[in-house]
Amino acid sequence: MEDPGIEGENRDAPPAIVLWSVTKRYGRARHGVLALQDVTAEIPGGSFSAVMGLSGSGKSTFLQMAAGLDRPTSGTVHLGGIDLATLSRRKLSVLRRQHVGFVFQSLNLIPSLSVAENIALPLRLDRKPVDKHEIAALAELVGIADQLRRLPATLSGGQAQRVAIARALATHPEVVFADEPTAALDPATSEAIVGLLRQAADELRQTVVVVTHEPAVAARADQVLLLDRGRLAGIVEAPSAAELTDRMHRLGGASAQNGTLR
Repeated sequence: MEDPGIEGENRDAPPAIVLWSVTKRYGRARHGVLALQDVTAEIPGGSFSAVMGLSGSGKSTFLQMAAGLDRPTSGTVHLGGIDLATLSRRKLSVLRRQHVGFVFQSLNLIPSLSVAENIALPLRLDRKPVDKHEIAALAELVGIADQLRRLPATLSGGQAQRVAIARALATHPEVVFADEPTAALDPATSEAIVGLLRQAADELRQTVVVVTHEPAVAARADQVLLLDRGRLAGIVEAPSAAELTDRMHRLGGASAQNGTLR
């Protein structure tokens, strides 16, 4: 990753993302919410990783910390070998814009822009030239080549999700973060969307991090990070859907016994 104005960083570290002893507390120390507690984890470069946990386990907070969308209360986050704590807000914004792609749960497509214009939006925001042929190639890759002139309101949920993925890939980011990318989609469309993210890791060698509550989605990942009440409860390599379902059930039982299941 090209350093946005920071010198002296180690660029040789193989992991794309490293969280070291990350804690995030919202609100005051005594009465605030402890969303993450002393989480240490690595996301290998060019891998497909999933983050799972019950509601309130800290999944979204993990994504926000790893993507530089928010800063931890304590601990460090390295993205592409760069310590995010060393970056000003402006340089952090530049890093996210140029090197990170996002697929938000709400998609955040611009209603007044066409599919092609939505895909190209990250390039325009970064004041980079837009190659119409490349936009068309991205649309072809995600299966919406015939939808480029349409507005988001005229698309199905699966088509809109494909637009969001193409937009996330437009800047050729090192890391793509997806927050519940298959929420509210039917099983066949969900499988297709996860297949696109898997393809981004396998063929484009991009690091993909997906937050999900669905074992079938997480089972496509190389590794799954399990969160429980803000703590890292385990890492499952080459997971199966059945194994992940069992682990989630066990987490649910433990949380219920502690009065924290919600």
